Amino acid sequence: MTPTPAHQQPEGEPPVVTTARKLPPHGTEYRYRGPADGSWPGCRCPKCKHAQARGGKARALARLRGEGPLHPGAPVVEHITKLHDEYGMSYALIARRANVADATITYLVRGITKNPKRDKALRILAVKPADFDTSAYRPAFMSIRRLRALYFLGHNPTTIGAAANLDPSTISHVANGRYTTVEAATDLGIRRAYSLLSTSTGTSAKAKRRALALGWHGPLAWDAIDDPACEPETTGRVDRQRRRKAVIDLELVAARTSEGRSAEEIAAEIGCHKRSIVRARRRAEMEVAA
Repeated sequence: MTPTPAHQQPEGEPPVVTTARKLPPHGTEYRYRGPADGSWPGCRCPKCKHAQARGGKARALARLRGEGPLHPGAPVVEHITKLHDEYGMSYALIARRANVADATITYLVRGITKNPKRDKALRILAVKPADFDTSAYRPAFMSIRRLRALYFLGHNPTTIGAAANLDPSTISHVANGRYTTVEAATDLGIRRAYSLLSTSTGTSAKAKRRALALGWHGPLAWDAIDDPACEPETTGRVDRQRRRKAVIDLELVAARTSEGRSAEEIAAEIGCHKRSIVRARRRAEMEVAA
């Protein structure tokens, strides 16, 4: 917004503010054509000519394939709704990921636009679930699941906070489900801590007791920890397979035992019962004696 110079204002009148309309970039069809009201002329530079020719060829190919310039709006709205409701992606984030205007998304959701342009519709449909950028708030459930899994392994807020570069109070608040969304920096920090700590057991018996008392689940319980529809697996065929694998992995059990780990700690790390570790130790000792 640019104010009119004072010497051009009538005496005693407040300054008049005018808004300069930003021209679209070169190399676009809109810059080549110019606006419908003729407020500025179309451009005929090589970049704009190339964009116009490319667009014409794309439209000609679409006609040969029997595709019209518009795309049915129903599947596009369904995709937007799924990204927003199930994965917590805001309309502004979806617009950024699809490289369309915010109004394109909101007009579709509100039913103002019935059938969008094909190129915009295809870009919207190509947006992947949970494809967050660094500007977007994210659903807290992904961070909550990761933190509770780390508690389950015996990591306390101080240890997790140091690995995530976050205050321990933030770790506690998120783990306790206080927030429904978190900032990108918080989510990324917790992901970093989870990557570092989820393959080892912690030293906090208090954190582990809390996780067990509240029914929280360890890393092995999640097949897709970022999928909102995923449920933790605590019984059934998958868990039995994992436990059998842990029991027969005698080298891992022996290595952890030599490090001074207790049977309970080893069991928590690999997701099996303490008795399985005790039996595995006995078999390892028998093999060494033989």
